This record gives sequence, structure tokens and C-alpha cells, in this order.
Amino acid sequence: MLTVMRTIDSRLRDSTRVVRSRPANLSADDAVLFEDHFSYSTYDSYLKCIGKAKVSADSVVYKNYAPVVESLYRAESVAYYRFRYLAKKVLMSRKVELEASKAFLLATDQDSSGHFHWFTEVLPRLWLVKDRTSEFDLMLPDTPYIRAVGVASLEQFDLRFAGIHWMKPDELYSVPNLYYLSKVSRTGQMDDAIMKELNQALIGKRPTGNRKFYISRERAEFRKVLNEPELSERLAAYDFEVLHSEDLSLADQIEVFSHCGTLISIHGAGLTNCLFMPPGGKVVELRKRTGTGIWQIQWAINTITITECRTRTFH
Repeated sequence: MLTVMRTIDSRLRDSTRVVRSRPANLSADDAVLFEDHFSYSTYDSYLKCIGKAKVSADSVVYKNYAPVVESLYRAESVAYYRFRYLAKKVLMSRKVELEASKAFLLATDQDSSGHFHWFTEVLPRLWLVKDRTSEFDLMLPDTPYIRAVGVASLEQFDLRFAGIHWMKPDELYSVPNLYYLSKVSRTGQMDDAIMKELNQALIGKRPTGNRKFYISRERAEFRKVLNEPELSERLAAYDFEVLHSEDLSLADQIEVFSHCGTLISIHGAGLTNCLFMPPGGKVVELRKRTGTGIWQIQWAINTITITECRTRTFH
């Protein structure tokens, strides 16, 4: 049995239709890979009042011990969460009862501890209740990324909740008064208006520039440019600076990329920083011949043509 939310909902935003022009250099053979990014509809967005529920540390919600399908990152995994996952949590987790006098808000899922997912999926949801944050204690997975970058981003966007409840991996929470923010759109698809608002909230009053950056992934375990020294040398001849974004705090990333006019990198979390670029910038994403591109963020906040490249020097 699945539980689909049927509760007192507050409609926050209506679905919108997004239609994009295709990049000028996109070949007909490659266009098929991105069809669902040229034309799509965002979701109707709701603040859902679930009431009494159980919540795991990775944000899976159970109502009467049945998984709430909207809380799953991939609905096709529901069989796992209905039985094996639930049994493990019930038998092995420490049970924690949260205060009945507080309203708790959940806006995360199993993939929210990644830079791309946090900025394109979690923050757009929270932005829709920016005028109501003081009403809720925000439930967040207790991960190094969210403690460092996630909390810093809430401060940058002035999203000030009544409190934060950190969800520990070995705990299962009984929440008497749970609210849930539904997804704004599918992963990789952006609500352009929301992304523009986030961009302007961060850099609207900052002086901008036209610096050129290449984000290196040489320290990553996978998805690298194999001939990066050669690439970096050639880019230097065109005044590109090499950055390791993992060395920068969130405040520093916002400051650096607000002065960026051209950004190049291989597909990865670092390219999420194009959200901090001023409108009119250019993004070159190096990638294999696969689907979703992070340039969707830049496309959402700009009206420019995005360049996409593919080479064989990746692994």
C-alpha cells in the first residue's frame, strides 16, 4: 500500500510551461538527448500538512507505516521502502519523539546532500515559503555538506527558520505536526522565475565582472578530463583562471562567480556555481553523450545560447 498525501494543502505556485530555444551548435543527432529540457511543465507546488508521521534521516516519510510516495526521490523504489527499508529502520533505529507544540517542515530527499540537488531542488522549495519561515522548525539530514554549505545558503538567502532539527542516520522520528514542501519540478528541469529570483537575491546589488574561470575536477574520484594539464595550459592563453571550487566557502564562491563572464568545466557539482553568475554569462559544459546538463541552471537565469562540448578525454 502506498500513501499519497490527501491533506489540507496550501497551493504555493501553479505549474508553468517552459519553452526554450535550442543551442545554436546542437546537432540534430544530439538534440534527442535533451528533448525533455526544451519544452516541459513545472509542477504545481504545495505546502502539505501531513500531521502525524514518521520520518527517517534521509527524509522518507511514513504515514501509518506506509511510505508517502512524494517523499521518495525515485517512486519506482517504493517496494524497497515499503518493506526492507522500513523494517531496518523500525528494528535498528533509535526512536525519537519530536515536540507536539512545534510545526516541523521537510523539503529534502535522499539526494539533497549534493551541491546541484541542494541549489536546484531544495532551495527553490524553501524560497516559496520565504515569508513564513519563522513558523517552522526545518528538518535537515545531518550531513557535512548540509551543515557547511546548506546552512550557509539559508543565511545567504535570509531564510530564517524558528529552528533546525538535525536528522541523525541512526534515528527514526515521530513527528506530531509535519509539513512537507512538494517538488517544484523534475530533477534537471528548472522553474525559470524562481531561479532568476534566487540569482538576483544573491548578486542583484553586487558589482559584476567578466573574468573567465575553468573549474578543475582533478581531485575528484571520477568524471575527469584526462588531459587537463594540456587543457589548462591552452585556456590560460585565453586568460582563464583555474579554480578548485571545493577550496572556497559558499560566500567566497558567490563572490568569485558573481564576477564571472565565462565558465568552463566538465559535468559536475562545480558547475552549479553558474547560478551565481550575472545574467548574460557563458557556460561551456564538457560531457559525455548523455542526458541532463547543468547548463539548465544558466539557461534558466539567462537568455543566452549555451555551448555544449563532448570529447573522448573523459572517464
